[in-house]
Amino acid sequence: MVLVIGMIEREDNDFFNTAIVIQNGQLKGKYRKTHLLTGERTFSAGSEYPIFEIDGLKFGINICYDTNFPEAAFAVARQGAKLIVCPANNMMGYEKAAVYKDLHNEVRAERTRETGLWLISSDVTGEKEHRISYGPTAIIDPTGVIVCQAPLGAVDIVYKDVVV
Repeated sequence: MVLVIGMIEREDNDFFNTAIVIQNGQLKGKYRKTHLLTGERTFSAGSEYPIFEIDGLKFGINICYDTNFPEAAFAVARQGAKLIVCPANNMMGYEKAAVYKDLHNEVRAERTRETGLWLISSDVTGEKEHRISYGPTAIIDPTGVIVCQAPLGAVDIVYKDVVV
């Protein structure tokens, strides 16, 4: 089993929105979010797109807002990856969340069509302090088709056997 876990990382006086990759209890590496939202001014942006290989599958990571930028997905594709892993935290005010609840996967699907990569996203779900996330957790194929998606607003797991 491989885990990709989001965390706040500190290095010296800088903070990063980071995803770490763990396999069999061992840290395999990390990716620092490269595209930051205005509300993420506390963080420094990452500058690298590391590739991870687990049992022959090469993958890269784009965290949440990174998927709005084609160059982030292409940086992964150019290195021979077959999959983009997208951890996300789309907790928003109610009105904004209603507008964006379907748009997240539309943007992610555009990245798969552009790069020919698979994408799996995992998003938070629920309500907290006048905000909501519908959790558009999904698996999207290289043609942009959502092949599996958790029901919006539900805590669920998605999985799909794929050959890449």
